[in-house]
Amino acid sequence: MNRRSAGFTLLEMILALAVFALLSLMANRLLLQGLELEQFSARHAQRLAQIQHAFTLLERDTFAMRPRTVRGSEGFSGATLVASEGRSDGDSLMFTHSGWPNPGDQLPRSQLQRVGYRLAEGELIREYFDYPDVPVSTQPHRQRLLADVRGLRLRYWSQGRWSRQWQGGEGLPQAIEVALTLDEGGTVVRRFLLPEAR
Repeated sequence: MNRRSAGFTLLEMILALAVFALLSLMANRLLLQGLELEQFSARHAQRLAQIQHAFTLLERDTFAMRPRTVRGSEGFSGATLVASEGRSDGDSLMFTHSGWPNPGDQLPRSQLQRVGYRLAEGELIREYFDYPDVPVSTQPHRQRLLADVRGLRLRYWSQGRWSRQWQGGEGLPQAIEVALTLDEGGTVVRRFLLPEAR
C-alpha cells in the first residue's frame, strides 16, 4: 500500500506566495493612499484655520471701526476710512478702531488704533500704527496674515447699494465686503456690518 506524504506541493506553495504578495501590495497601496489623504486633510485644515484667523481679525477690527478723522503732521486729513481700488495685486483699506487693550492705561497711548489691510507679494498683510494720528514719516508694524493670495477686492454698502469705491468723506459705509482670491483657485467672500449700521 502506497501512502501519499502529507504537505503542500511546490505549485501550491508558489500559488500561496503569489496570493500573499498580491494581498500585501494591495494593503500597502491602501496604506499609502490613507497616509496621503491624511496629509491632504491636515494641510486643508491648516489652510482653513489660517483663512479663518485672517477673517476673524478683519471682523474684530471692522466691528470696532470708528468714524474718526486722522491728524497727521499737517493737521486733520478729514478721511476716516481710506480705501483704494487696486490695479494689480488688490485693494487696500485703512481705518481707526477702538478697543486696543491698554490695561490700567499703563502705556502712553489711547485705546484707538490705526489699522490697514492690503496685499503685498501674494500675502494678506495687516498694518497697524502705535498711535491713531500718524505722522507722514511713521512706518507701520506689519503682520502677515495669509500667504498664497492672488487678489483682494473690497466693496462698500451705502444708501442701498454696493460700490467698488468709497468716497464717503468723514462717514463710514454700512457694511464692507471682502473677497479673497486664493492660489487654490477659489474666492472666499465675507461681509462685515459696521458700527453705524447697528
